[in-house]
Amino acid sequence: MEKIKRNRAQTSQRIINALEEVIAEKGIDGIGINRISEKAGVSKVLIYRYFGGLDGLLTHYIKMGRLFPLLSPATLEQLRPVHENDLSKLWYKQLVHTYRFFRQFPAAFQVLKATVAEESQMATEASAAYDEELTRMVDQLAYIKGADFQAVSAIMTGAMSYLTLLSKSNRTMIGINLTTEAGWHRIEEAVRVIYTALNRMAVQSNEVSLEVHKTGVPSTYW
Repeated sequence: MEKIKRNRAQTSQRIINALEEVIAEKGIDGIGINRISEKAGVSKVLIYRYFGGLDGLLTHYIKMGRLFPLLSPATLEQLRPVHENDLSKLWYKQLVHTYRFFRQFPAAFQVLKATVAEESQMATEASAAYDEELTRMVDQLAYIKGADFQAVSAIMTGAMSYLTLLSKSNRTMIGINLTTEAGWHRIEEAVRVIYTALNRMAVQSNEVSLEVHKTGVPSTYW
């Protein structure tokens, strides 16, 4: 029984790896059962048996933590803000690291592109799974009450998504070259400034409260 489970896990991983390669090469709309099964060296029947088809395979891929970090209870315990000003550091670092990943890994970029700029059944499936995972990450890191953190996150992630897509089109935004590290350093620094200002505003507000934990890990270790 243990050998069967191990073989299934190994085969599933081969299928996932093949899917990732196809996405990187062909984009979301280039996904096909025949192409994936050939690249993975498995039968089409196994893909349907393990994942229920292309939609299930794509959704599983997005939700397995390759695009967004799967934050375990232990990780969340470490990320809990210890001081009032930690919230800005937490959000800034998570947003910056997430979109660095989208810029650096072709398959991740193609998923992001499909959720924003493409219209097809596969793009719709990808968009739904992407939004669910993004919402999960935002909700897990919401150590704040009395403010619409979801709306703020929607604005920030929407802006970062658009800028990331522009970076692959050799275009500029307000004169900033998004194909260079210098350009992205400016963008990331601006994200830090925005979240720092929001954090300060929240601390000073009588309507907003921050959830801090004296037993957490200081933000310098994140």
